[in-house]
Order: sequence, then C-alpha cells, then structure tokens
Amino acid sequence: MKYLSHSLVIILAAVLAWSPQLHAEQSDFVSGEMSDTELDARLKFIGNRVTDQRPGARNWQYGWTGFHAASAAGQALLAVDADDSDDEIKYLVGAAKSTGALAQMMIKPLPVVQGAIGFHEMPSRTREERIAKLAQGESLLHVSAERAASRKGWKRHLIGIGANLLGGGIIAAFGDSSDAISSTLVGITVAEINIWTQPSRAVNDLEDYQNNRWANGQKNRVDWQIIPAHNRLMVKITF
Repeated sequence: MKYLSHSLVIILAAVLAWSPQLHAEQSDFVSGEMSDTELDARLKFIGNRVTDQRPGARNWQYGWTGFHAASAAGQALLAVDADDSDDEIKYLVGAAKSTGALAQMMIKPLPVVQGAIGFHEMPSRTREERIAKLAQGESLLHVSAERAASRKGWKRHLIGIGANLLGGGIIAAFGDSSDAISSTLVGITVAEINIWTQPSRAVNDLEDYQNNRWANGQKNRVDWQIIPAHNRLMVKITF
C-alpha cells in the first residue's frame, strides 16, 4: 500500500501539472488620442461581450466542478465499501484523478467568471476612470481568449492522456488489468469532453474588438456550446 499511496500522489501531481499561464497583453489603444465617443464605444462593446460570455463560462465552470466533486466523493465511498482489493484500487485511482481535476477547476477558473463582475464594478465617472476600466476590460478580453485558445494546444490533451495512462498502469500493477483498460479509456474520454466543451467565443470576441467592430455596432456572431448538466449534455446556441 505504500507504493500505491505514492502512485496516487503522482497521479494528482500529473493532473495538476497543467496550469494555464495567462499573460495580459498591452492595451490596443493610445489613450491620449482617443475621443470620449470612441472610449465609450469601446467600453460598451467590452461590457456587452464579457456579459454575454459569463453565463456559458459559469455553466462550464460550475458544471464540471460539480461533476468532478461528485465523482471524487462517489468513488472514494465505493473504495471504502469495495468487497475486493481490485475494486478498491480501481476506485481509489478514480477518486485521485477526479480530485486532481477538481483542484484544477478551482485553482484556475475561467477568467471571465469573476473578471466580468470586477470589470462592471469599476467606476467610470471621469475620463481617467474610464481609461483604467478600458485597460482592465482589454486585459480580460486577452486572457479569456488565450484560455479559450488553449483548447487546441497539445499540453492540455497530453497531460489528460498521460494522467489516465498512469492511472491505468497503477490499476494494472496493483489490481485488475481489464479494470485498467476501462478506467483509462473512460478517463481520457472525460478529459477530452471537458476540454472541448470549454466555451470558445472569447477568441471571436477579441478578434471582433481588434477588427474595430465596436465602431459599427455589429451584433455578436452565432455561437454554440455543449454544456454538462447532470446526466446529460445540452447544446446552447447564442445569436
């Protein structure tokens, strides 16, 4: 059991290894050359877009947080009540993977979930306050887009696959090899669904802002998202 405990700690470390490093980019404007009309138009655009981003981000953030919490607790209880050591190993590994995924969701939430609230609460009475608010809004657009774009990067997928392969190896070493295969395949599938259901509209919102769509009042693009909800997945379409 000593080696098993060490192995479970390694799984947790592997799941937590992916931590998005987000870097706010420089502002897209020169404040001294901006008219009050342009400043207000930019602020309105950003305010509308982060407001529209937040519901989908909240659904994904809290939906998956709840899923991983329930999975971790459920598998831990099943491990305690297991009748044989093979089942105990399988559920302990599953609980460790879910705990790591839960910690990852809580440590690095989607930026707009809380960032949108902070942006809207910033004062905007004076020009200086509006410029400071605009800088904050632009930073939020950038980090949200960077986080959304990370879905297509290799690192998140590789760590999800690697952590589940490691978990399967531990189950095979200490438990049943058939359980190792099923646990690995299910774990990789869940990790991929988690990644690909993350909202991606922040990328388009930043692109629209940089293309000056704030100046002509064009509407949002059509956007769709898959949302986890209890024992099913829902598709949400935004116009």
